[in-house]
Amino acid sequence: MITTRLNNRRRDAVFLCFHSVADKGPPFLSVRPEAFERQLAILKRLRFRSGTLADIDRLARGERPDAKLVFLTFDDGYRDNYLTARPLLDAYGFRALVFLIPPQVDRGDTLEWPRVERHAKAYPDVMRALTWTMVEEMAADGHQFGSHTLTHPSLPEVGGEQLRQELSDSRARIAERLGSCEAIAYPFGHWTQQIADAAGEIGYSYGLTLPDDSQLGASPLSIPRIPIDHRDDERLFRLKLTPQYRSFLLSPLKPAARWVLRHSRARQRTGVSVAGAPTRAPSSPGSGSS
Repeated sequence: MITTRLNNRRRDAVFLCFHSVADKGPPFLSVRPEAFERQLAILKRLRFRSGTLADIDRLARGERPDAKLVFLTFDDGYRDNYLTARPLLDAYGFRALVFLIPPQVDRGDTLEWPRVERHAKAYPDVMRALTWTMVEEMAADGHQFGSHTLTHPSLPEVGGEQLRQELSDSRARIAERLGSCEAIAYPFGHWTQQIADAAGEIGYSYGLTLPDDSQLGASPLSIPRIPIDHRDDERLFRLKLTPQYRSFLLSPLKPAARWVLRHSRARQRTGVSVAGAPTRAPSSPGSGSS
């Protein structure tokens, strides 16, 4: 099922991706609490309400939402989602959709998987997992939870049986604690249609991506999100709420603009001309974005 209401290009349905909310967190994986509160205040002033899994279901059926929806998703299950983000969300009347790695929640200790080991060493107080007690308390207050697999692999690099285990076992363990697990956020945002199909066969109703470059289509099992991190000041955050800017960030134009900007900066540093590049770097709406 392909639906434009889930493609993250509409004014009335915005899908955002957060990770940690901390004063001094890993680059690209954290937002300072003051910035996060300002973002929630902006959403409140613009009359957004939290999107839920039930809202995704209605959007997938082509229904027009009764209000502007913002889906505040959090990947990995950082402990500060409970300690820091939750009180702010509650104060502004929003709810989160958090994606968990069950073995990490079992231990409630260091969040660590390949590609983030240096963050675990550099930010030990931030790279800590939620506990099940925290998760269950948040769930009782209306926050929702989904799967982020068992070990946080890049799923396109995982083979058949391991792929099924990553998808199925994580879902089963969350459902055992919370009663259900309908959604998955693919680790690193990486996915293929084969992975989305496998997730659907296992029982997920919704899957969320985080495109590195572009994503043109969307379905309930491949909903693209826009990342929010430490680089997003109020101006850039407001831009990311506009359908035009999100359309750009999810389009093939973004990697092209990134290439031009990167080579323009290299040329300015070295004084060497790049063949085919303009004399001056164009003004790009992707500058400074994720």
